[in-house]
Order: sequence, then structure tokens, then C-alpha cells
Amino acid sequence: MAVMNDQTPLPGQKKPDSNFMVDFGPVLIFVILYNYLRRSDPDGAIYIAAIVFTVCAIMALIYSRLRHGKFSGMLMATTGIIILTVGLSLIFKDPRFFYMKPTVVNIIFGLVAIGGVFVKKNVIKLMLNNAFDLPEKIWNQLAFRWGAFFFASAAINEIVWRNFGEAFWANFKLFGFFPLTILFTLSQLPFILKHGNVRGQVNPSQPD
Repeated sequence: MAVMNDQTPLPGQKKPDSNFMVDFGPVLIFVILYNYLRRSDPDGAIYIAAIVFTVCAIMALIYSRLRHGKFSGMLMATTGIIILTVGLSLIFKDPRFFYMKPTVVNIIFGLVAIGGVFVKKNVIKLMLNNAFDLPEKIWNQLAFRWGAFFFASAAINEIVWRNFGEAFWANFKLFGFFPLTILFTLSQLPFILKHGNVRGQVNPSQPD
């Protein structure tokens, strides 16, 4: 699953034309390739698609570094987990390691989002501070909300791969998690605009 990272374009900033493909390109390629391969090789399709997915993730990480001049910490962590889980799946011939990749990623992101509040390093604020002007209390509430979303996504992934078929899980990576992430992101905008404003703009609902 692709999530908001520290290179996600913000309102008022120039949007990198590569951002969508860096975040969702590997997943899109994985889903297309898996659905194509499983017609002729239902058992081996997941492994081949996972290998290609890993290569695409590494390429996206390198491209992101060349494009932005730095490595995204979240993208690096995600790529590392992809390499680990795909490697374990290939070594033990057990795709369940790969199935659990979104679970691990979302748990880590949830811990980082919420944990950052307690160590005075709110990662949500670090990523969105250039776009929105919010009180510290609201930044912390937003971090808890994102943390809760990440934990919920981890739980959803566990429910899906444990109770539905492999093909359903593979397609859910794109057609399930992607829309859920977009919907959750949009659902937070009214909360943000209620308590703050876009930098450079005045929110009429806020007192002078």
C-alpha cells in the first residue's frame, strides 16, 4: 500500500509529475502482472509479480532520490520491508510473508505517527506544515487520526488475506487501499479547515 510520504505534494506547492507513479506505480504494475500471470500459472504468479514489484519499488526509490535530491524516509522504510517480505516468501516458498507486508508497514507508520506526538516530533506536522497553519493541539489530533487509520488499515489487510482468496487480496492492494486512503485524506480536510487555514489564505471561519 502506498501512503502519504514526506515528498507528497502539498496545496500551494508545485506538484511533482512523478509523485503518482512513485507512490502507486509499483502497485499498479504488480496488480496488472499478477492478474495476467495467474491465468496460466495460478500458483507461481504471486512470486513472479512480487519480484517485479520489488524491482519497481527499488527503481521508484532511486528515481525519487534523483528527482528530489534526497531519500524519502517513509519510502525507504517501505522498500526495505518489501525486500524483506518478498525475500522471505521466496526462501520459504510461502507467500504469507508478502501478504503481511501491508500489515507491517501500516503498523510502523501508525506507531511513528502517534509516537511522534509524545517525542515532540509530529511527522504529520512535518509533512503538512508548509501547507496548513494549525494550532499544536490540532496537529496532534491529526497525528492520532492518521495513526488510527494506519492501524485500521493493518487490521483490514489481516482480515482480507486471512479470509479471502489470494486474487482478491492482490487486487485489494490497488482497488481497496487506494480508494480508502483517498477517502480518509479527503475526510480530514473539513477538520483541518475548521481549525486552521491554508498558508497564504485567510479562513473566514477563524477569528482575527
